[in-house]
Amino acid sequence: MNQFKLDIITPTSIQSYDSVSYLRLPGLDGLLGIQAKHANAIIALNIGEIKINVNGKMTYFATSGGYSDIRPEGVQLLLETIEEKKHINKERALSSLKRANKYLNDKDMDLHRANRALIRAKNRLSLFSK
Repeated sequence: MNQFKLDIITPTSIQSYDSVSYLRLPGLDGLLGIQAKHANAIIALNIGEIKINVNGKMTYFATSGGYSDIRPEGVQLLLETIEEKKHINKERALSSLKRANKYLNDKDMDLHRANRALIRAKNRLSLFSK
């Protein structure tokens, strides 16, 4: 079969998909595509979009990063956060974007943390607009 099992594990939930034919992840070095019987790999993930094809239906998620454990029989994603496209709150994402921009202009704030918050907000808004 050309399908594999996917488990998405976060600190607050576990989601499983049994019939995944394609998975696209935001690796630290760029996008990574996975199909059934992929070679073993452990890959660090970046902030970005996750795309899952389950039974011919595409589902999109926003993530703030984590790790993927890829094996020929299936994939486990160990993620900080995951948010399905249909659950993204545009107003909340816009508020996060404004707050992150404000923090970037504040010399007393941690600029690395503010920049990551800005990237997460932009990712969620980009996914919302698809």
